[in-house]
Amino acid sequence: MFQLVPTILTLTLALTYPPPLHFQPIEDETKQHKGHAVVDIRSDVGWIGSAQQFNVVVQITPDSGWHVYWKNPGSSGAPTKFEVEAPAGFTVGEPVFPRPMTFQGNEGQTYGYDSAAAIFIPVTAPDHIQDGQLEITVTTSWLACKKSCVMGEQTNTLTIGANSLHQGPLHKDLQLVNWLKALPKPLEDLESGEAILSGDTLHITGEEAMRPIQFIGVEQQGVRFLPAETPFVQNGHFRLPVPMLLDISSLKGDDIVIEGLLLFGRNSDDPSYVVKLHVDK
Repeated sequence: MFQLVPTILTLTLALTYPPPLHFQPIEDETKQHKGHAVVDIRSDVGWIGSAQQFNVVVQITPDSGWHVYWKNPGSSGAPTKFEVEAPAGFTVGEPVFPRPMTFQGNEGQTYGYDSAAAIFIPVTAPDHIQDGQLEITVTTSWLACKKSCVMGEQTNTLTIGANSLHQGPLHKDLQLVNWLKALPKPLEDLESGEAILSGDTLHITGEEAMRPIQFIGVEQQGVRFLPAETPFVQNGHFRLPVPMLLDISSLKGDDIVIEGLLLFGRNSDDPSYVVKLHVDK
């Protein structure tokens, strides 16, 4: 493994223009890395301003023939996780994963990525920051599998400018645009999209012509998902029942968070939506 940092190329000319921010090319995909994956990070903004919301984008690229896992690995595997160290006053949110692939194995279905995947970690700057440079460090840990499985870990540091008066512009390079397209949208963005818990069954409804319709749940203590039933479809409107096993007594807090992904089609860039429901005990 190796660590990449944003590349700055300076040419001595009459006028000097900074190049667009992008990752350095990943090494020959036939090369095998320790942990069988390599990680790089970047931001989605040119610099950071006071109170600005931005993302640290973590790209994880498995070696050829290997795969890493989504935040819910499925019937086996281990989730890909992140530890973020940001300057004092910065708030770090939950990572947003792109739509995963489904793998079939002896243990059942697992979910993850066999090619480069970009995970967006939202960060909010404090109301007042000083001009200069700041650092954000991300430690990524993962399980990579082929015929066997190995754990991997890599720490990357992002150095980015800070401006106390002006918020930084959003990068609009093609790589970032494509990664954004792969992120699931809120269920509210789906026509008539809604999720309701009735007893031990999650009912997801909406309007979408693409098929098949699938659901991947994010399991946690006290919340397990059974295979979704056949969706009911009428005049373009669907209802997808997802049976669940709920153990209320083992859940902490005053409410239950039910979370998962609603998927249409089979390709990584087909539509997907985040289902997230808070239910009082």
